[in-house]
Amino acid sequence: MIRREGPIPFDRFMEMALYDPDGGYFGSGPLRSRAEGDFLTSPETSGEFGATLARFVEKEFRRLGRPAGFTLLEVGAGSGTLLSPLLGALDWAPRTVAVEVSPAARQTLRQALPGVEVVADDRALDPFSGVVIANEVLDNLPVAVAVRTGDGGWAERRVWCEGADLVLVEAPVRSDVLAWLEAHAADVPAGGVVECQPAASNWMGRMIDLLDAGAVVVIDYGDTSEGLLPRRRRGGTLRTYRAHHLSQHPLDEPGSMDITADVDFSALAAVAAARGMRYRLYRQDDFLSELGLDGRRAELRQRELAEARGGDPMERLRLRSRVKEIETLLHPRGFGDFRVLVATR
Repeated sequence: MIRREGPIPFDRFMEMALYDPDGGYFGSGPLRSRAEGDFLTSPETSGEFGATLARFVEKEFRRLGRPAGFTLLEVGAGSGTLLSPLLGALDWAPRTVAVEVSPAARQTLRQALPGVEVVADDRALDPFSGVVIANEVLDNLPVAVAVRTGDGGWAERRVWCEGADLVLVEAPVRSDVLAWLEAHAADVPAGGVVECQPAASNWMGRMIDLLDAGAVVVIDYGDTSEGLLPRRRRGGTLRTYRAHHLSQHPLDEPGSMDITADVDFSALAAVAAARGMRYRLYRQDDFLSELGLDGRRAELRQRELAEARGGDPMERLRLRSRVKEIETLLHPRGFGDFRVLVATR
């Protein structure tokens, strides 16, 4: 394609490397988010994550007047490690839809959660009242890459080939990318690198447009535009993962590793505000604690101490493991530092 068309935008390369059905990282191959895979997310760390989010879903259900068609939609549902404990914690059964691009994950979802509608994308969904949840999804949406030039303008980085190697070259910036940069990266100095995220903004708009009433919950690593500025000054946030470790350059071995970038939550909040949504941005530790997870940790710790005073040693170890899992979800320099955007109407 490059030899036929010339240098291609990085977001086009990233989309193919991650989602192409013939060799894309998520579009083909095995489950990725698991202990034996390349990364773990909060739901794989502890079932308490999904069970805690059930309290948010319950609050929204009550806020909307308990509508008969209330729908829970998880985008990027993986193998069901979030949905399974979430649904198990509810004493009622919402219509539940799981969107998942990975064929392997869709197969696992259908086996693990036979009552859930499993689809490859959201294009056939009709508007509904309910809750949309996306946990660590938007960091994998394709990004364009731009660098601030010395004259105060921008150049876009595209993918080109030199012999058998893929390389980045600079090219004029596209109009939609420039509009995103001017809105969300105006303070980046010369030499700064920005992962431009129109695809994430478009996704946010689609999810809001699907909601007659309810909430969109986006959980991911990232920050506000202002909070991301120091990292943009130092060369951006683009990185890759394989086998739970930072991996090599994203142009090396396409399809073999996760490609990701920090989410600009200011850009998502702007989409919510433009569509008349109320929104609030949390840290994950604050969001989960507000929903009762800190209290749940205290309860389990008390039960662990009770077992230590002459109870079952194996039960004490099991309780201690669950406490440690919750502490991982709330750790201020780990999952606890993730951001949670809640947009409601």
